[in-house]
Amino acid sequence: MRPCSTSAPLWESRRWASSAGPFPSSGSRGRVRGTRWRRSVPGAGPAGLITSSDPEGLARAVEQTIGEPLHWARLDAPGFEQATIWFCAGAPPETPLRLPKLRWIQSGWAGIENWFTRPEWTEEVLLTRTIGDFPQRIAQHVLGYILARTLRVDEALRGMAERSWKRWTPESIAGKNLLVVGMGAIGVEVAAVARAFEMHVAGVRRGDDGPVRRPLDSSGSRELPALLKWADFAVSLLPLTEETESFWNAERFGAMKAGAVFINVSRGGTVDEAALVRGLARGRPAAAILDVFREEPLPAEHPLRGKDNVWITPHVAGIGTPEALARDFAENYRRFRADEPLQNLVDRVRGY
Repeated sequence: MRPCSTSAPLWESRRWASSAGPFPSSGSRGRVRGTRWRRSVPGAGPAGLITSSDPEGLARAVEQTIGEPLHWARLDAPGFEQATIWFCAGAPPETPLRLPKLRWIQSGWAGIENWFTRPEWTEEVLLTRTIGDFPQRIAQHVLGYILARTLRVDEALRGMAERSWKRWTPESIAGKNLLVVGMGAIGVEVAAVARAFEMHVAGVRRGDDGPVRRPLDSSGSRELPALLKWADFAVSLLPLTEETESFWNAERFGAMKAGAVFINVSRGGTVDEAALVRGLARGRPAAAILDVFREEPLPAEHPLRGKDNVWITPHVAGIGTPEALARDFAENYRRFRADEPLQNLVDRVRGY
């Protein structure tokens, strides 16, 4: 991984079914060649399978976004096996599906590590992930909890519960140092919002991920160990891959500055939780704000629970709206039909 830096400021279908046609492997940058679409006829297989906690609501959102009805099926509908598109807005079913005509899967999650063991994702099937409104929602979550920490909202809640009147001096986040590890679309948005609060921001990303669209502080030129010593807050936005498994380990926690706060809103598997527990006991990090864990739901007896310096939320930082999920799907659906490269295509080699 390498740091990101600059001195600049941050700142139709009616009902459709697919006719047979050749499709590319996943290495074709998401372009579907030779596809022809026709209106479905009674008895024809569905163009799309949709799985969600609310499939009807999501289907309505998609159709409203596209502006015309589509031929959807649910898992309990006859003929769903004929689907060529699968919009999987939640966790995929535990039992693998037999979808011999499948050509494209749109995952409703930003994280896609579970798909690498799914038999439905063959070399002939494209997999795209959703960005939706995750960047805005996760940025709000991260900055909200940074503000809550520095303003000592926990003290206010404690005072209300005790009916006491103990005053304190809140801190300002202006001038605080924020390190963003994982500078994808979500990381860029977190950095942008933090800069609006006049925080100093540095970001780290893989060396081959291309330029960051919104520049960071010049402090981003430091290497990761130096950045960990510099940061008042370190937020992890890493995808879970073989490379990032237990990325946050004893060595990296030990390199953090005294008083620093660790924030994880990405994937639980990127953190060595035992090392984090030991680090919290030693004051590096001084506190943790955690939304994701290796085991979810987090067991009641887990050693991260019951600590004043650990704030826990139940994986809610990035819950997207049906409308935002529908917008991402609708754009890729348009591209799929127009024989254009799909957005947010998953790279098997890089793991995201």
